[in-house]
Amino acid sequence: MHVKKVRFGLVGMGNIGIHHFSYFPELENAELTAICDIDPAKVHELKLPKDFDYAADQAVLDDSIAQFTDYRAMLDSGRVDAVIIAVPHYFHPDMAVEAFRRGIHVICEKPVAITGRLAREMNAAHADSQVVYAAMFQMRTNPTYIKIKEMLEDGTLGEVRRVSWIITDWFRTQTYYDSGGWRGNWTGEGGGVLMNQCPHNLDLFQWFFGLPKRLYAMVHLGKWHDITVEDDVSVLMELANGATASFITTTGDTPGTNRLEITADNGKLVLEKGRLTFFKTEDSVQRIIEQSEVGFYAVSPEVMDVDVEPKPHGHKWITQNTINAILDKEPLIAPGTEGLESVQLANAILLSGIKGRPVEVPVCEDEFDELLEELRAEERRNAPDKAFDWEAYINSFSR
Repeated sequence: MHVKKVRFGLVGMGNIGIHHFSYFPELENAELTAICDIDPAKVHELKLPKDFDYAADQAVLDDSIAQFTDYRAMLDSGRVDAVIIAVPHYFHPDMAVEAFRRGIHVICEKPVAITGRLAREMNAAHADSQVVYAAMFQMRTNPTYIKIKEMLEDGTLGEVRRVSWIITDWFRTQTYYDSGGWRGNWTGEGGGVLMNQCPHNLDLFQWFFGLPKRLYAMVHLGKWHDITVEDDVSVLMELANGATASFITTTGDTPGTNRLEITADNGKLVLEKGRLTFFKTEDSVQRIIEQSEVGFYAVSPEVMDVDVEPKPHGHKWITQNTINAILDKEPLIAPGTEGLESVQLANAILLSGIKGRPVEVPVCEDEFDELLEELRAEERRNAPDKAFDWEAYINSFSR
């Protein structure tokens, strides 16, 4: 039986957009029929910086791919059944909602929005449509993270007692922040490490453990870089079951660390440098506490390397999964509606850190929106050279 190909449009031909462009020849039952960028030069020539970390050898423009500088014109062209939104996240909500209204399927890059309110409004707009909505949380396709989720859900670990995630290998230089005027400021980006680098980790955190009940954060703005947004964050959280979790991230450490440690009732699971290790106790930790007749218990756990079957993973597999979902072949790995939770978590961390107090999660949307507007106003007033004007940027291409 002939399977219809899903026709895709790609909005945003920057670094990640070109990466999406490059893997389309490898996808099944899909074709790229249109690309769009507000900058006409970007739809005519594919340019990658020297230090770009994705291969794009197959990124060759073809005459069959229509080129647009207005995403609405692309959505109205009749050329696309689905769209990948790969523009700065400031524009994600409007573009996704416009696609939903036209019955066009959506894959949205992370984060789906800057604020919980906007992410929730995206979900409401999607609920009124009949389309597939996915978020580009490609780390969910990583077999190691899939294995961790399985061990959490099948009882292998038992109830979670404590979580520690040190994720400081997001190192960025000042050159990185200077490479795009919208980076590293409240008016352009709406946040720093929480909004740009860590949405994947925040998504995995809530995927594994759910949203915390409450948290307290220390948030430093421009601690290591000449930017106005956060680049150093430490958080202490209380999970729904009363377990404690800590989350530490920065773009200012090198060499950085990526270590996830989950202490549970049956032992401890550690992920570091791609190695997953389970330290299995001889009995339930709580039972040992309550029933052991030894005051200074020191029985060594059984140390086991957890086998993880290697398999390809990454952006391409989220896109292929979305294609398959559109064709009713399999469920979504990363439903776009679940993007709300990682945004709510980022908003709560930022509000707590800047206000200097514990917060319940999710935080009041009005309070966070007010805070963001205050930060943007202060930036325009005290650091006008850092404030980015999206309207002026857009208008610069219509002259």
